Amino acid sequence: MGKIRIRTVEGSCWSCQKRRIKCDLTKPRCTRCTKVGAECDFNSQRLNWSTRPTPKAPAIYQLRNREEQLTSALASDEKRALSYFHGRLWPLLSTTPQPCAAPILEALEHRVVLLATCVFADAHRVLQDGRNSRSLLRTKRLECLETLRGGVGSALLIDTDRDTEIGAVNKNYLMTLLLAVLLLYFNDGLLDCAHPSASTSSHHSGVRAIIDSLGGIDAVLETSHESLHMLLSDFISMDLTSVMLRGGEPSFPPEIWETVDKKSVWWSKDVLGRSSLATVLQQTSRLAWYRNSIDTGREQLSMETIRDFETALSPMYARIADTCLENFSTAADPEVDQTFNLIRTFQHSALIYMYRAICGLPVSHSLVQQHVLPCLECIFDIKQPSRVLNCTIFPLLVAGAHVQSPRHQRSVSGLVCRIRNEVRFASFYSVGEILSAIWRANEDEVSWFDMFSQLGPDAIVL
Repeated sequence: MGKIRIRTVEGSCWSCQKRRIKCDLTKPRCTRCTKVGAECDFNSQRLNWSTRPTPKAPAIYQLRNREEQLTSALASDEKRALSYFHGRLWPLLSTTPQPCAAPILEALEHRVVLLATCVFADAHRVLQDGRNSRSLLRTKRLECLETLRGGVGSALLIDTDRDTEIGAVNKNYLMTLLLAVLLLYFNDGLLDCAHPSASTSSHHSGVRAIIDSLGGIDAVLETSHESLHMLLSDFISMDLTSVMLRGGEPSFPPEIWETVDKKSVWWSKDVLGRSSLATVLQQTSRLAWYRNSIDTGREQLSMETIRDFETALSPMYARIADTCLENFSTAADPEVDQTFNLIRTFQHSALIYMYRAICGLPVSHSLVQQHVLPCLECIFDIKQPSRVLNCTIFPLLVAGAHVQSPRHQRSVSGLVCRIRNEVRFASFYSVGEILSAIWRANEDEVSWFDMFSQLGPDAIVL
């Protein structure tokens, strides 16, 4: 008699046991549940809560909360998409171990947000495992765009100056539409950037138009809820990196980063207070504005200004005070080190941008090369797998494009591949292809913008 095959592992989560598949026992969420967006439960006993009425309990105790009531009215594919968005996709938009709550209630209350969330989740599911139908996804996308156009048209018809009450309702609805357009922007820029239907630039213009209708970015950031605020921090960051790679001027002034950093953002804060990524991005934004002013003739290249930027963006390193007894337990936390490494990668990449795009130095120049390997070392020092590592694609693209050693090029290519397989964003495939093309060309005098000219118009990286 043959040996009985045991497919499950002792101590497996309930989802893997139910599917009779091998669990890797990673806590608090195993790898398989993370990839498919399933609920992961390692409790010794499984509790199954029922919301159906029971004759043993009075009716007053059988009431469900609003989210449960709204969820019960959804179609099965919409429930599945919301669950996938919450468990798999939403954590990919942040480096923090515990990001702010996903906008699930907003999706349940507003059809346009629900449709945008379903499009975003289903598109990622196609890249993740190919289990969703492209035809159904296109149908859902068309319905979302139609609902969005109707909502924007009706919202902009209302004159907010005539009626304060109507104006307040209109602003709340515009906030809802802003959330939906942001989700479509990320969908087209991260997932569908190589698809003919992608319209990242149109969604970018739509986000800016709604923000202007609401009184500007400062007013929106001050009144937005946490999940919308975090998505706006993603949007403003991607706007900046897109300008750095393609040219032009950022959509928002450098001063906005101080307001962005007040609430939920996509990056983790350095608890030791050594530096802030918002400060680095603010200086990087000033660099982009300065470069555009030089191109348009409003300013001239000044070595004094360049030296000021060098000082402001000088990479920060650990200090003796960070390892003193009262800070030892915090400083030894791997999450603190990874956050600090992320800050330094953006400092190095900003300086590479300055020397190449503003000063016009060649790839092999010592001022450029002195930041290439240190930037890559900061990225490679981040423990894998890590949410922080998933948000280093822009520094990895900048430093990787300027690395000259074939050994380091292979290391960069391997890391891009690992991040791409973990995140499953189509724009990351474009990054790998661009790096391969740059290494094959091996041109020392190529300009900064010519170097990244092969990046698709709809792709966004961070």
